[in-house]
Amino acid sequence: MNLAAYGHCLRGVVGRELLRFLHQRSRFVAALVRPLVWLFVFAAGFRMALGVAMTEPYQTYVLYEVYIVPGLVGMIQLFNGMQSSLSMVYDREMGSMRVLLVSPFPRGYLLMCKLLAGTLVSILQVYVFLAIAYAYGVQRPYLGMC
Repeated sequence: MNLAAYGHCLRGVVGRELLRFLHQRSRFVAALVRPLVWLFVFAAGFRMALGVAMTEPYQTYVLYEVYIVPGLVGMIQLFNGMQSSLSMVYDREMGSMRVLLVSPFPRGYLLMCKLLAGTLVSILQVYVFLAIAYAYGVQRPYLGMC
């Protein structure tokens, strides 16, 4: 097999996962509900009580919303990783995994394609969350500095 066949396989697996992501709107909404509840409800309540004071390396007071957003991004990544694993189990039960496994590609490569597809879906969800957080008024520090 040549490199073009491997690229075609990668494109097919990633395209399938992206289509599944677009068609399963409930999965997308469910992945965003938890971090948005933390951002809107809990961060509003803890705004003044749990901010990060003026200590090194911060030059100013950091609001709790700004402080919690990186953790919420990690939470999105974690739950999407679990969802991708459940997706692989679902594919195996429905028989679509069998179609992949009978292909001439190595199983490690197929697993890497599935992991890359899950990562791309997760990154899309993170960007949507960050756009909602920005619309809410959470300003990100430039270059990671506060």
